[in-house]
Amino acid sequence: MKIAYILFNGITLLDFIGFYDPIKNIKTKGFLEDLEWDLCAMEKTIKDSFGLEITVDKIKPDLSGYDMVFVPGGWGTRPLQTDEDFLEWLRTASDASYLVSVCTGSLLLGAAGFLKDRVATTNFKEYKTLEPYCGRVAKARIVEAGRIITAGAVASSLDLGLYISDKLIGAEKTEEIRIGMDYHPQDFEVLVATADED
Repeated sequence: MKIAYILFNGITLLDFIGFYDPIKNIKTKGFLEDLEWDLCAMEKTIKDSFGLEITVDKIKPDLSGYDMVFVPGGWGTRPLQTDEDFLEWLRTASDASYLVSVCTGSLLLGAAGFLKDRVATTNFKEYKTLEPYCGRVAKARIVEAGRIITAGAVASSLDLGLYISDKLIGAEKTEEIRIGMDYHPQDFEVLVATADED
């Protein structure tokens, strides 16, 4: 399992780190030996909205070689929705087994054409922005529509990380990861879209 983390200037880092932390525990605990990932961007370093800088592993790699492509949100998603160079790069992920987003990362999946006629979610303040890109916007914390899984606002990244962990390694090992994180989420409902909606 090979994951591409898509990073960009203006990222909300908790969107990324909240998802990354439970997923990296799959590797550190030896639950999925072949799990690997790359931090990918259009340039060598990116900064969040407050100037915190991250150096990436790969600049604009072909995303067709990844099993999962993860897109976080942040203010940087707004200009990227119309950045054709970025969107063409993101479209190279068309064969990925999973396309996953948190918060306004779904706007980028939508702008790249991946959400057409599908159910999806995003930050609760951006439901209207998402509407033109998808079949239906769901006011849900996590939406699974086939291979595309979207999550709501920033803190949902932790829940999404554990949800994906459960899909990859099962509930028992995921529970071990959750306990190790000392994370105590409230129960929430995942919307799994029916065949005619995804």
